[in-house]
Amino acid sequence: MNLVRPQSAGRGGTTRNELKRAARRLFAERGIAAVGMREIVEAAGQRNAAAVHYYFGSKDDLLRELVVEGADLIDDARMRMLDEAEAGGALSLRDVVRALVVPNAELRGETGEGETYFRFMTSMQTERRQMFDEWAGGEHSEGYVRCLTHFHRLLDHLPLGLVNQRLLFAGLSLRTLLAGREAARDAGAGPDHPYWGEQVALDGMIDAVEAILTGPARPA
Repeated sequence: MNLVRPQSAGRGGTTRNELKRAARRLFAERGIAAVGMREIVEAAGQRNAAAVHYYFGSKDDLLRELVVEGADLIDDARMRMLDEAEAGGALSLRDVVRALVVPNAELRGETGEGETYFRFMTSMQTERRQMFDEWAGGEHSEGYVRCLTHFHRLLDHLPLGLVNQRLLFAGLSLRTLLAGREAARDAGAGPDHPYWGEQVALDGMIDAVEAILTGPARPA
């Protein structure tokens, strides 16, 4: 079910985007439960105390829109990367890792998704895990499912339980790294930062995920 209300061009669309940007940052920095609707309105510089209700309905409606928009931006980019990689022939593990990491690391959107989305995700997974899994799954995660299929094929020499554990650990580690990079940017880390600079951070995250998936396994 699509909870996004139709919007007209002009000031209404701008106000809506300002509210989403402010809400995502507040949720990312303070958590979901700690943020009230009035605070979102004030942070967005709006005067109408009912603005969030007017544009989104309930707080859960707003949360769902924030989750789904970011998930769709990531998944669309991931699907394109996989299409291009598969058209070029057999995929290597590195190709699939890149398709997993790059759409997250290069997330951009009209309402500042690249600034706070992964810290917002962390808050959602901590406080509203069931809702997050429901909203971000299905049609919003088709590219991720394709990555998992390739990983299982490329790692079929390892026990299935070990592969699944490593995929879980790799995903959690990647989200933590992405959230850390957001925070570093807020603190002033620029494109030439030795750890969090654009290219060095991207290469490092790809290397880290690949290392988790391919590291030596204990004999047991």
